[in-house]
Amino acid sequence: MVYYHPGKVLEIFSPEDKDVKSSDSSTQAVVETWDENVITFLVDSRLVDKIKVGDVVLIDYNPVSDKAPRPRMVIVKILYGEKAKKTWEAYKEYFKKRPRIRAQIPVPQPPYIG
Repeated sequence: MVYYHPGKVLEIFSPEDKDVKSSDSSTQAVVETWDENVITFLVDSRLVDKIKVGDVVLIDYNPVSDKAPRPRMVIVKILYGEKAKKTWEAYKEYFKKRPRIRAQIPVPQPPYIG
């Protein structure tokens, strides 16, 4: 099975940015994912010159390897136009309709003093 996660770019951290000091040449993007998480992801080097704030992107969530089951978490595609709009709206609509489970945390009762 193949997994990708859509998100919307909120900020970009490029080593070319005057407000960023970098130890390497990689670029990262802060992304709001469809399920309302905010995570910073690596931008694939082939997309560095194309990605912008507000873009809808796909993040590769496939395992790094069979031995390392953690996801790659790399932005691999930028979606534009109707495709971007429809993808974002479909996932956000699914998220709204998803049942919410709230943990019931018991509140300790103070001991009776009578």
